[in-house]
Amino acid sequence: MRDGSDIEALLDSLETLVDEAEGTKGKWKDVWSEIKNIGQAFKDSMFPTAQDRQAAWTRFQSIIAKVKAGQERAKEIVEARVRESKSHLEQILSYAERAAPSSGSGDAVLAVFTGGLSILIEEGIGAILGPFDDRKFELLKCNEAMKEGWAYLSKNKAAMFGDHKQEAYDALKSASDRLTAAWDMWRSERQGAIDQFHAEKQAAWEARQAKREAWEIRMRDNISQLEDRIDRLESALDHRQSNLSKLEDMRDSTWSDSYRDRVDDWISDEHERIADIEKKIDQIKGWISDTEMKLR
Repeated sequence: MRDGSDIEALLDSLETLVDEAEGTKGKWKDVWSEIKNIGQAFKDSMFPTAQDRQAAWTRFQSIIAKVKAGQERAKEIVEARVRESKSHLEQILSYAERAAPSSGSGDAVLAVFTGGLSILIEEGIGAILGPFDDRKFELLKCNEAMKEGWAYLSKNKAAMFGDHKQEAYDALKSASDRLTAAWDMWRSERQGAIDQFHAEKQAAWEARQAKREAWEIRMRDNISQLEDRIDRLESALDHRQSNLSKLEDMRDSTWSDSYRDRVDDWISDEHERIADIEKKIDQIKGWISDTEMKLR
């Protein structure tokens, strides 16, 4: 059976453990283990008076409150360090993202090697190399971001957790590898564009000529088909006008008013059909005229 002095000694020891934990020389789990032991010791101890027991218990509870507050402060400190470390990581990842080049100068190469973008070819080698100059400017900006990223990591790595530092390093290393490969590709593609320029210029001209000739053939075929359609419509128009003339003769020669009214209706219908055919003929002639203008 313990007495009050034993409990006081245990509380003194507990306060020492708390001070060590707050100073990072001890561990909070050891503190809580001791708190559990002291709680059990209270059950097995005798105090001179109830007041002495209450005073010791109040002191014990005060220490526990101090432990909880200390742990909360430690938690806040750790969380603040985590936030700071994550903030540094995010900044470095931003540098890495800006240091990593886009897919490449493939659009410029595609223009040269496929004979596309004929305007560029007609303007000369300077226009061909323009996209490569733009790509060079982009890669130089990537170089700048890469340099800033490594400098930032070196300056702030002490404030970062190990996994964050590793992620930051990996991101910068990956961006650096991509950037090196992009520079190599840029040099190779640029030289390839220069070497291919003269041959591709001729190929582009021939392709444009062939395309123009094929287009003219299609346009002339369209005109021929439209003219054939006009011939058919004019033939139909002649037939309708001849029929109209017959109907008018029938109307003028009939003695029956009711039959004359019926013939007038037929004549009206025939006028509508004639007007529709004439409208179609005018429309097709307009198409032909537009196409011929394009061929000039």
